[in-house]
Amino acid sequence: MLLRIILVLLLVVTIYVANAFANPIPQREFDLNFRPQYGVTYSFEQAGWYGLDHQSSYIKLLDEVKFDWVRLPFFWDQMIWNGELKIEGLEFAIEEADKRGIKVIVVLGAKTPYYPEFHLPANVRSKIRFGDRLTLDHPIAKDLLDVDRAVVKKLSVYDNIIYWQVENEPLIGNVNRWKFDPDLIATEVEVVRQNDPKKRPVILNHAATGFNDTSWKELLPILKVGDVFAVNAFFKTKGTDLFSAKLAGREIHILWPDHLVWPVHSWIYLSPNFDAIKKEVEEAGFRLWVLEMQAEPYIKKLDEAVDPLLSFESADIAAAERFLRSYQIESVGLWGAHFWQYRESLGDDSWMRTVKEIVN
Repeated sequence: MLLRIILVLLLVVTIYVANAFANPIPQREFDLNFRPQYGVTYSFEQAGWYGLDHQSSYIKLLDEVKFDWVRLPFFWDQMIWNGELKIEGLEFAIEEADKRGIKVIVVLGAKTPYYPEFHLPANVRSKIRFGDRLTLDHPIAKDLLDVDRAVVKKLSVYDNIIYWQVENEPLIGNVNRWKFDPDLIATEVEVVRQNDPKKRPVILNHAATGFNDTSWKELLPILKVGDVFAVNAFFKTKGTDLFSAKLAGREIHILWPDHLVWPVHSWIYLSPNFDAIKKEVEEAGFRLWVLEMQAEPYIKKLDEAVDPLLSFESADIAAAERFLRSYQIESVGLWGAHFWQYRESLGDDSWMRTVKEIVN
């Protein structure tokens, strides 16, 4: 009898796991008449990593795809020299968006989109130890608040900026396990509000939240009516290590296999619950957005971008968009613009074509 129970349990677990991997982007009913706003995140640095001319590629994207908004990150290590702001590239991007009637979200702070996440000058980075929690009394806090103040004062003249995003996924640790204390985030937000004459609303965000992750709720008290709380939606993820452990004083690392991806949204009862998150955020008086919807495979080395067995395909973009539309999330940002353009430069226009079909 016990053996039968064990066999049945194993069968149930096998079916459960197999279903998750077979359907990484679940199909859900959605309203064909509902259209969210669409946005995109763009980094001149990332465009250059792909060998693209950053300015012409950016303009081409805005001309060809009718995005409602573009999210532009501030990079502390590249945009401040000798204590002076050097943000001509950021201003160029804002102005080109304005010419086309496209709104802008500026991401500021110490942790902004794209690798290595914390874009810090060497003298600032040297003040942070492995595993640090960045609090109000941390050695970098004053410098950080001064930078926030300077960026907002400089860019507040642009009317097409509609939101300031303060930090990117601040409660999620990076490879150095650095995380923000909510009190520091709250102070950053207050500095931003005080130094923007137009008092534009703020965005705070968190990675896609699993069923047991409630840390994102610590950010809600910082927001005010009209602000946005955002999550990400990645469907096929990869890590650095498949397995790591410490044995007899030695670290053991098993690297993540090249073509293995982990499904996020197909685990019944265990995946992020967008319905519950949306309900709680809206009941608190805020709006829920998705700032990053996966629209590219995981690429860590350039040769992975031409792999014939990509972990995420262009058709997956449409499936992911339909999945999010079923929740009637009002605004969705597509993540992967530089990859689409790189593939297009190689003769594969399927990515750009799919994005245009969705957005245009």
